[in-house]
Amino acid sequence: MIFEIEIKTKKGFVDPQGKHTSSDIASIGIKDISSVEYIAVYRLDGNINRKDAEFIGKELLSDKITEDFAVKEYEDLKKKKIEKNSIEVWFKHGVTDTVSESVVKAIKDLGIKEDVIVKTGKKYRLTGKNIDENKLRKIATGLLANTLIQEYLIK
Repeated sequence: MIFEIEIKTKKGFVDPQGKHTSSDIASIGIKDISSVEYIAVYRLDGNINRKDAEFIGKELLSDKITEDFAVKEYEDLKKKKIEKNSIEVWFKHGVTDTVSESVVKAIKDLGIKEDVIVKTGKKYRLTGKNIDENKLRKIATGLLANTLIQEYLIK
C-alpha cells in the first residue's frame, strides 16, 4: 500500500511558504493568484498499514500545535487524481532526497521495523481568477520546480 501524508498549516496560523510563493508568483507577472497554500507531502511505500501511517504523520512529520496532517491511501499511483488549481513537485527517480533518508531513519527510531521507501514532495494549492494550464505550467517551471532534478504535476 502507498500512503501520502500531507502536512499543512492549521487555520489561524500564518503559512509563510504559501505567502512567499504568492509574492514570487506576482513578481513573475502573474497577478490573478490571490493566495497559495503550501503543503508538504511525504509518500510512504512499504509494508505498513494506515495506523502506522497516521502514527508517522502525527508523531514525526507534523507539529501538533501549528500543523494538520491528512493521510491518503493508494493501491496504485496511476489512479491518483491531482487537485484542480494545484501544482505538485517531486524529485525525479534516482535523485538523492536527503530529507527522505532522514525520515526513513526516524521511522525506524519510532519503532516501526518494516522497510519503508519515502519520497518527499511539495503541493501548492492556488486560489484566484483565470487559473489555467498555461499559468500553472509557467509557475511550475519558472518558480517551483528545477526540471533537471524535479518533476511537476499540474491540474
